[in-house]
Amino acid sequence: MTDRYWEVNLPGPAEGEEAAMVTAAVEQVGGRQLADWAVRLLTGRARPGDAGDPDIAMIRGEADTLDPELALDPHLPRLLGARVLVHHWHPRAADAVMAGLTDESAAVRRTCCRIVTAHAAEGLASASSTVEALLSDQDPRVRSAAAQALGEVGRESTASTLQGLLMDPDSVLASAAEDALDRLAERFARPDLRSEPEY
Repeated sequence: MTDRYWEVNLPGPAEGEEAAMVTAAVEQVGGRQLADWAVRLLTGRARPGDAGDPDIAMIRGEADTLDPELALDPHLPRLLGARVLVHHWHPRAADAVMAGLTDESAAVRRTCCRIVTAHAAEGLASASSTVEALLSDQDPRVRSAAAQALGEVGRESTASTLQGLLMDPDSVLASAAEDALDRLAERFARPDLRSEPEY
């Protein structure tokens, strides 16, 4: 369910293409330099075309090029930086991701939730409260991404909030909450936290 959700709702390349693009970029410029650039893009300290930085085309993807609305998006560099960090993590990126969770762009917030889901054990466990606040975000895709991320960073007490989302009219959000509850049950060895408890 998770892979299908991201592929359908995120602009640009599908998740597998995104990962392949980032892997190729790591091979081309080096992992540390790519992670540093991604953090600078995410925080707004770098812009496409800055001297000494790689060509933005290596992480942009053909689908973005074809989408005129996204091409004009002033948040695109931050989104692209976040996308890189989903697939190529560095612990020094944690502060940038925490800030990205409250970015003005829904696409950046959503992608930072993806980063939390993918790298919770690598310096993002403290994101729980910030991610939980995103369950009331005005963008439904951010809410769903936040629910998914809570499976990785939520506390046991988060379960009651997620249980309240199981009957949400937004089926993607309800499904993400169900997945998150199952993950919480696994993380805390608490089968009673599952969306459908197994005793």
